[in-house]
Amino acid sequence: MLFRFNNIEIDTERYQISKEGLALSIEPKVYDLIIYLIENRSRIISRDELLTQVWAGREVSDTTLSNHIKSARKALGDNGEQQKVINTIRSRGYHFIADVAEYKEPLSTPGNDSNNSTDSPINQTNSKPAATIKLANTIKNNRRKLAIIGLFSFITIIIFSGVNLQKSPSAQAIKEPYLLVVPMSISSNDIEQWQPFADQITRELIQDLRKVSGIKVVPPPSAFTFKANKVRTHIKEQLPEVNFVLDGVVKTAINGDLRFTAELENIDTGIIIWDGSFDIQVDKTNFFTSQNDIASSISSSLQVIILEDEKVKLTHIPTRNLAAYERYIEGQYLLSQMSHDSVLQAIDYYSQAITLDKNFEAAYIAKANAYRILMILFEKPKDVLPKVIASATELLAINPNSASVQASLGMAYIHAMLWEDAWVMLNRAKKLDPNLALTELGFALYYTALGEADKVQLSVARADNLDPLNQEIAEWGLWALMMVGEVDAAIAWGKRKIQQHPQMPYPLLSLSVAHYINGDIEQSITLARQGVALSHQDPFPLILLAQAYAAGGHTDKVLPLIKQATQQQLYMCPYETAVIFALMDQTEKVFPLLDQAVEYQSNCLIFAKHDPRFAGIRHDPRYMAMLAKLGLDDASIKRYSK
Repeated sequence: MLFRFNNIEIDTERYQISKEGLALSIEPKVYDLIIYLIENRSRIISRDELLTQVWAGREVSDTTLSNHIKSARKALGDNGEQQKVINTIRSRGYHFIADVAEYKEPLSTPGNDSNNSTDSPINQTNSKPAATIKLANTIKNNRRKLAIIGLFSFITIIIFSGVNLQKSPSAQAIKEPYLLVVPMSISSNDIEQWQPFADQITRELIQDLRKVSGIKVVPPPSAFTFKANKVRTHIKEQLPEVNFVLDGVVKTAINGDLRFTAELENIDTGIIIWDGSFDIQVDKTNFFTSQNDIASSISSSLQVIILEDEKVKLTHIPTRNLAAYERYIEGQYLLSQMSHDSVLQAIDYYSQAITLDKNFEAAYIAKANAYRILMILFEKPKDVLPKVIASATELLAINPNSASVQASLGMAYIHAMLWEDAWVMLNRAKKLDPNLALTELGFALYYTALGEADKVQLSVARADNLDPLNQEIAEWGLWALMMVGEVDAAIAWGKRKIQQHPQMPYPLLSLSVAHYINGDIEQSITLARQGVALSHQDPFPLILLAQAYAAGGHTDKVLPLIKQATQQQLYMCPYETAVIFALMDQTEKVFPLLDQAVEYQSNCLIFAKHDPRFAGIRHDPRYMAMLAKLGLDDASIKRYSK
């Protein structure tokens, strides 16, 4: 679409504003502001609407908005006194009042004078156009997606290259930048189609930035908690130490090209220290060359030197197989929905991606992780655990130096009670990459099984520092602390995680367990009931509520809850059901359930050695025999305790 008014032409396909035939240099947000006002010129646009639509809801001062309006007027030959183009309506907002002509095709092309154009305007009124953005075709979609992957690697290199911190006095203030990349927004009439892509681009960009040793970057699990709320005060409340936020918008044009607009903000000062827009035009032969065209246009901002080997890593492309990458993106999007069906579908997509590209490392890692989630939340561990291990070991044959897959395999070995193998894998992962939160969580569970409370606290704290809003760490961290007797620390942890994840049921439910262990029955029941309500009465939450009632002696309420959970015919951890009867001193009902837990290879068995809820039967010969099967008897622990 091309808009024309006065002596101004705006070509939305090229993201270009021209005045009397000369292209203007326009800041990205000023351009977005102008286009939004033009497209909605039939009405007055409020300040709040501009902040929501142009600034994606982020907090912007009145001064910032006024300055952008001032810049827009200046670019369009207007000013605050004349207001012949953009009119300020006091206490209501802004109104674009210039007469605009719309054209389907550009009025001018190279070698032609725009005044000689024979194209006819399709609309010369002040009404809102009914334009819709359509993607050209599937092939172009694929090419653009791969081009963007390469683009972000170069953006990363340029943004964070510059002067060595030790040589630059101005860089000392940002010696250790802590960066949050919030999920990318989409500007398109087809948001559903582009949402998986935008989410994956965010993950790719985060992973690229994490390869730069001079920057601390919030990992994807924590970063995606801000998908629905990018307000800066909210970010600062959740992550007080973060001092930089990278935000971006992916826009689609009528001709199938893309524009990526990004801003790097110092969240402590509210100052945008870098922004840039990149137009992507891709044909069949230059999947990854467009980034070279835009690299020189990006200014250095954070003065962090990138090592040569890091630059090599940043140019790595996940796969050159377009179809494989599309299936991988779909899998990632489905996995993020975290339902039983969506996880199964994600695994199928990952398998298809691997079939198309046998060396697609990210797909192997994602598949192993999806199986691990399936094992923990939805299905019998004994049925899924071999698939977790198989997926991880397949990748090790391709890339034996993958820290991510070794961390995932280490966690799988812990759930399989293969303690010595778990120790080897976790240490290899940490040596390859000391900043993986999953590795530290693995160590925390390893030390929990062995009962080494001090090391549990250190590992949990490290995992939390590396990925502070990760929901898996929130859950396992609380259990690890209370299972080694650090109940007060567990309660403090749980209270903090409830504040961070107020709509998630499991922090409430896990904290409920800590409270009844600590003797606070009423608080335990209250928290468990809240967790059950948030979970829509899933089986495991019902079992934890039954535990709270059992701990308080409310035995009349226990069996109906067990029956309600069982009737759903979904996987239930026999170990946690056994806890209910242990709390009610019905020992003979405990051991058949524990035997079933061993048969199922239930995840909770890693807590069996020191679980305070089984304190009354810990010296029973049957319990001690179970510990021996799990490799958690005293003799075994002495052999591999580190």
